[in-house]
Formats: sequence, structure tokens, C-alpha cells
Amino acid sequence: MAEGHPHPKSLPHEEGGTSPPSNSSPLTGGGRDPEMGGAHPARWDNLARGLYRFRSNRLSMLGLLMLLFILFVAVFAPWIAPFPEDASGSTNVLERLQAPSEKHFFGTDKIGRDIFSRVVMGTGLALQVGTVIILLATTIGVTIGAISGYAGGWLDDLLMRITDIFLTVPALVLAIAISAALGKGIINAMIGISLVWWPGFARLTRSLVLSLREEPFVEAAYGIGAGHARIIFRHILPNAVSPIIIKMTTDFGFAVLTAAALGFIGLGAQPPTPEWGAMINDGRRYFPDEWWIATFPGLAIWLMVFSWNLIGDGLRDVLDPRSRR
Repeated sequence: MAEGHPHPKSLPHEEGGTSPPSNSSPLTGGGRDPEMGGAHPARWDNLARGLYRFRSNRLSMLGLLMLLFILFVAVFAPWIAPFPEDASGSTNVLERLQAPSEKHFFGTDKIGRDIFSRVVMGTGLALQVGTVIILLATTIGVTIGAISGYAGGWLDDLLMRITDIFLTVPALVLAIAISAALGKGIINAMIGISLVWWPGFARLTRSLVLSLREEPFVEAAYGIGAGHARIIFRHILPNAVSPIIIKMTTDFGFAVLTAAALGFIGLGAQPPTPEWGAMINDGRRYFPDEWWIATFPGLAIWLMVFSWNLIGDGLRDVLDPRSRR
């Protein structure tokens, strides 16, 4: 540390630029406070080892390839879909309920729309829905959990009791109730799901903050006059970000699945929007004779959920140095 620092004893260090074990967070694999330069080589070394473990995990690489494929389909959907107009209300009753063929890869539905085109065009919507839900839920949950864990006392009790109230009701049931109260539509469905998804992030963040707020680097920041907001968002949360990111990736697929469930019962995207849950609902009355109507949207949902779960498992190796295979 440079000479002349106003509080040389407030920042724990050792000569030679290495940080002691007590000053490192188990969640980041060691290293100093983010403002201290000595942490960067260790973090890059941890990241390199994590990426190596990720590449060595075949299931993680499979999940990455599947996700890249989904992103490719979402971006180039208008050019991939042979009948993109079928995603915007076009009908062709003369070709209704046709089985999969060279012209219609996934067959047609009850009003002659090409199911392959609608599944492809719905990929971007599914990614948007999952992204919005996870970002909203993470923002709400991390903020509440960080304040609760850092403040403690009556405020902690109040925020956690509110969280417990949300946790006592099954998430899907509460999401249905909120979405029904807000009205039908994909935006209201995303809001409803986000409002029931945040408690998990709040609980996780609170536990992380409780374990980090007594660390020496937090005491050092407090000792040099850092404000509470700066300590939370500049010092504590950066050291707790790894488990939060892992939870975001693993929850992404289930957020898409929950949105599809709302679409299945008519509370999500409204016709003619190509939403996978609504497409499954359209095909259930024709099952099992016209099996393709519900099967291919269901497979698309499975692919989305499975790929994000594999990615989350791989990121656990990259972001959590304690994870070893």
C-alpha cells in the first residue's frame, strides 16, 4: 500500500500485494476488495480455470450450443419461417390439420396455419418474456434482500415477513391471481410472474449479505467513511454476484415455462400472437389424433428450459471456485 494513506491500518493487507484468506470471499474465490488492484490477477486466473472447467463439461457445452441455436432462430426467424405471415393472423382453412410434410414441417393447426413458422416466430417472444421476468424479479429481490441483510433488526424482520407471505402461496397460483387481476396480455403476465418470483432472490441475497457484512473489507470501507449504499452496492453485492447469476440462469427456463402455463389458460399472449403455451392449448382438443399441434410447441419449451439449466450448471463451475467435478 502506498505510504501516506490516511488510514493505513483500516485496510487489511500483507506486504507483497497478496490478500489474506480472512479478507477473501468464498463466493469469488479469493481476492481483495474490488478497489484494490491486487485482486485482478487472481480473478483472471480464477476465470481462466472456470472457463476450462466449463469447456470440459460436455453437458454445459451442449447447453451452450442449444442456447446459441435458440438465439440464432430468434434473430433470423423472419427468414427461417417459410410462412411468417401465419404468425400475424393469416389463415388457410383449405390446409387445416395437415400432418407434417415437406411443405409444412410441423404440420398445420385448426385454421391452416403452419406450426413450424409459428414455433420459430415465437422463439423471440419466449426469450423476451424470460429476460423481462428474470430482470424484474432480480432487481426487486436483490434490493430487498440486500437491505434486509445489511440493516438487520426490525427492518429485516418486516421485509422477511413480507417475503414469507409471498412464499406461503404457490407461485403459479399467485401468478395466475395477479395476472387475472391485471387483465389478459403478455405484459400483465410478465408483471404477475415477476411479482411472485422475487422472494427466492431476496432470500438468497439476504443470506449472502449476512455472511459478507462482517468481512474485514466491509469494515475497512466503513472505517474510511463509505456510506451504507456504497458499502452495499460497491463492496458487498459484487462479492455476492456469482450465486445470483447462477440462480438467474437456472430460473430463466422456469420463468419461460410459467409464462407458457399462463398462456395455456388464456392469461398470456392473446391470438394471433405465436406464444408456445397458447399453441399447446389450441392443440389439446385434437390430441392424440392431430398430435403435432401440441407436440412441437411443447418440445420448443423443453429445449428452452433444458438449455438454460445446462448453462446454469456450467456457470456454477465458472463463477463458484468451490465447485469441483
